[in-house]
Amino acid sequence: MAKQEKPSTHDETDSVESGKTPCQPSPPVASESLELNLSEGQRHTILEYAELPAHLSERLAGKGTVANGTQFTLDELDELLDLVEESVYRAKGNEKQKVLRIVAKVANLLGSTIDPDEMPKRRLPKKTDTVFQIKMTLRGIDPPIWRRIQTKDCTLEELHALIQVTMGWECEHLYRFDIGGVEYMDLGMGGDEDVKDACETKLSDVLPPWNHRPRFYYEYDFGDNWLHQLIVEERFPPEGGVEYPVCVAGQRACPPEDSGGPWGYSDFVETITNPDHQRHEETLEWVGGEFDPERFDLEAVNNELRRIRTRKP
Repeated sequence: MAKQEKPSTHDETDSVESGKTPCQPSPPVASESLELNLSEGQRHTILEYAELPAHLSERLAGKGTVANGTQFTLDELDELLDLVEESVYRAKGNEKQKVLRIVAKVANLLGSTIDPDEMPKRRLPKKTDTVFQIKMTLRGIDPPIWRRIQTKDCTLEELHALIQVTMGWECEHLYRFDIGGVEYMDLGMGGDEDVKDACETKLSDVLPPWNHRPRFYYEYDFGDNWLHQLIVEERFPPEGGVEYPVCVAGQRACPPEDSGGPWGYSDFVETITNPDHQRHEETLEWVGGEFDPERFDLEAVNNELRRIRTRKP
């Protein structure tokens, strides 16, 4: 049986998973959970500054949770961490320090912070057999645009290619990874002396095995600044009969190239979905005649990944 992907608990019920074959993963019923222990003051701080959805705010405000702690799935903790991080700018003075301590506490529980000093000291001579399940989410877009892939150990340059295919980008701009505060790029395309070579760095080189759920970032197009958050949800041995890399889930269409970043994309969607907008016809022609922001074709993505595997020597 193929390894099952772990679904998120928020806004993934309508993910498009067409075109699956028996050797591709399918979602399990449940997800691992962890207990988050927060003081009453910390709960109050989160509820005051973070804009939480009801399923998180109700849990944090529940009676008896201070003494007993609260169980959250890993996906819920990821979501909570994102929202608390986003709330830092709303707090001032000592309150900001309180929020930052909560961020550190949740990140520590998840094991999501990557310390460059803890990265493996020796580079492995060949790729490991580990399969990484990675969820990538485009930041600054609501509803979120995301993909979930499973890939064997690969270089960051190869991961860049996978992100381009699975998200729907067209490799027209430069990129960089930020992993634990260290930048990685294709040095043949640029970068200063502090930037490390993405072509010579593998996932296993930068993701310590003791990091439970590490997160890092991929930025594409330094003009539009498309920032992707990548979370390593799971690591496991390859399953017999499954060809990697594979995309196992996703939602919503990738923005068109050069559409202006998250802010420009919001205006773009408003323009093409409103026939009465004065720039509707012009914008629709620019994008090629049609664009459905809700469309994600899993089968087409995996067909392209299959062509990539076939082209490899």
